[in-house]
Amino acid sequence: MELEVRHLRVLNAIADAGSISRAAAALGFTQPALTAQLQRIERLLGATLFIRDGNGSRPTAFGAMVLAHAHGILTAHEDLMRDVRQRGPDDSDLTALRLGSIPGPLTAVLVTTAQRLLPRAEITLHTCDTEEEQLELLATGRLDFGLVVDYPEYELALRPGLSDALLAVEPVFVLISEGHPLADRPDIPLRDLSGEAWLAGENKDVRMRAQFRAACRLAGFSPRRVQRLSGSVVFPLVGQGHGVALAHPLVTEREGVVVRPLTGDPMGVRQRLVWAASSPLAEHASALHDALTKAYWAEARRARVYWEWLESKGQLPPASPSPSSSPPPI
Repeated sequence: MELEVRHLRVLNAIADAGSISRAAAALGFTQPALTAQLQRIERLLGATLFIRDGNGSRPTAFGAMVLAHAHGILTAHEDLMRDVRQRGPDDSDLTALRLGSIPGPLTAVLVTTAQRLLPRAEITLHTCDTEEEQLELLATGRLDFGLVVDYPEYELALRPGLSDALLAVEPVFVLISEGHPLADRPDIPLRDLSGEAWLAGENKDVRMRAQFRAACRLAGFSPRRVQRLSGSVVFPLVGQGHGVALAHPLVTEREGVVVRPLTGDPMGVRQRLVWAASSPLAEHASALHDALTKAYWAEARRARVYWEWLESKGQLPPASPSPSSSPPPI
């Protein structure tokens, strides 16, 4: 890990706000996420930067020195980005389309849809560890578009200069072995999984974990064990009966594994397309959003359990899209 401009912004926000909780609210972070970020920065620099007491957070002597440098660097960075935006890109810059996403079922949909829409563009994909990282890359002009996931009650505030459009509001499903005693049910109450071991991919978003644990508390239990693994082994281990796992609704069933909705939909996510208003490609945002929406419904139609859930909730699109349809190129 290297010290980056986004880290300096975090330190500056804490100093300006006078407390981590107020800084987290200003930055659109959760307080645990900002605390973890500060701890990583302090480990990188090898010293404590802030002292926390009943009055909030105040910089140490070492922290004050770092903040003095940070102020100058951030001012210079803002001047640079302002000049870049005012100058505008060369025509050759418009051939590059930089996309961002947390790895998931919609990542390939984003890339494929963008390629169909802008066939002459050279597309690069940046997979991010957290949504905070992705929003930072969008806000600083290092990404043109990103698929950002939000969690009810744990939403991230957009940075200044960013725009967004809602793509979908989704439930969270569960993966269980086809031999599991609950596999024959059309949906499964979360409380009935209280004794299970939970398997999870290496998602670093603390908001997803917070939503899961809050849902478990409301269901009357604390998860017995949550084991974080490479995403590629979650399906085989679930199929062999070693545990259960949360699932994106677009995930399709595989041999030995079934996908089931959770009764009452105790968890959910919002998928958003986000872009920088100053991006030279911002003019394509509406067309990309429309094309992504069509592609999303085509994927949903192929996910049998999700499509049946949508039908049961009366949430099918007005006209069912053809899975083979594709947007006209620009």
